[in-house]
Amino acid sequence: MASIRETLEEISRLDGVQVSVLVSDDGLLIESVAKDGSNTESLAAVASGSLRASEMIGMELAKGSTREMVIIFEDGAVFIVPLEGKPAILVVVSSKGANLGKIRIGIKKRAFQLARLI
Repeated sequence: MASIRETLEEISRLDGVQVSVLVSDDGLLIESVAKDGSNTESLAAVASGSLRASEMIGMELAKGSTREMVIIFEDGAVFIVPLEGKPAILVVVSSKGANLGKIRIGIKKRAFQLARLI
């Protein structure tokens, strides 16, 4: 079975992926792979806070827990995926023009692997 780092490297090899990060649910960086020198510790903290805000929206609207977030910006997208049953979050940053559907499918496959490794 692949390690956490190897699994994040697999995600980072998907076309258009710039950064893949595994974060504890309290915002601490567990492991990261960044092609562009991004500050992954800052990303970890902000992504964790964003997920908490999303959870509050879900509770307020009685929609349940967040299964995944995709935030699309002018120059790329960020996927924030809580690992089911684990105190960890997968964060993936893509470039502008990346095929978000293909990245999402790749993330789903690897999120299950990561959950088994934690």
